[in-house]
Amino acid sequence: MNGDVKREMELLGGKINDVKLDFANEMAADFTQTDAVANSISEFVGLLMDFLKDTVDEKEVMEEAFVYGKKIGDIALKNGNKLDESINRISSTRRALWGEIKTIMLKDQVKLETALEAAEKFDPLFDKVMYAFSIAYIKSYKENLERAEDEFLTLSAPIVTIMENIAVLPIIGGVDEKRAGLLMDKALKEATDRDLNKLFIDLSGVTLIDTMVAYHLYKIVQSLDLVGVTTVLVGIRPEVTQTMVSLGVEFSEIPTYGSLHQALLKQKLFNQ
Repeated sequence: MNGDVKREMELLGGKINDVKLDFANEMAADFTQTDAVANSISEFVGLLMDFLKDTVDEKEVMEEAFVYGKKIGDIALKNGNKLDESINRISSTRRALWGEIKTIMLKDQVKLETALEAAEKFDPLFDKVMYAFSIAYIKSYKENLERAEDEFLTLSAPIVTIMENIAVLPIIGGVDEKRAGLLMDKALKEATDRDLNKLFIDLSGVTLIDTMVAYHLYKIVQSLDLVGVTTVLVGIRPEVTQTMVSLGVEFSEIPTYGSLHQALLKQKLFNQ
């Protein structure tokens, strides 16, 4: 920027510094944690002031803006604030702050070039803060979804003992790589803990078996075999059987039955 614009930008930064505390307190008045919000707003205004005065490297100030945005995002999450409400409040602060800057520029009759330079610094800085703020929420939502998914998968793989050393594992829904790994880990752990020698895997709740699902099931059966547990597949529905045959999926080495009841009878585990 040329010398005149640089001087006006430095003066603008100074004027913003003069109104910083009053502006921060005014914007924080509607919040319950007034002091904390005022300090947070004041921190951003200070960051903007330095940027306008060209006293810091642009890359450095953008990194600071990202850290700042993430920090206020984490605070908002901790306080239980909703994303849409938080964004609306930040947007209101953005409009109010830019209005304050425009008032100063109009009063001082700064050059058009100076006003454009101020806007080119203000908008990217605030955008970076909003981006980092949103990232904090997205990360939190993702972690919550993954935690809920893990809990669901854990609950969706119950191993039920039906008699001494014998249990059944009902599977409902699809079997992807992540769930297959959980099923395998749980089956091996429970087989060891309960000293199982036979496990019935009930597939009556599985609506689709493709080559990948069949592969995962076969790996589970192999793993259980290595620890001395005989696996019996039950509840394979007719349409699923047809699909398996058309895909060339073979479970000829593994005992299979149409239902758990039929398997228990055939295995002579109880009388009809």
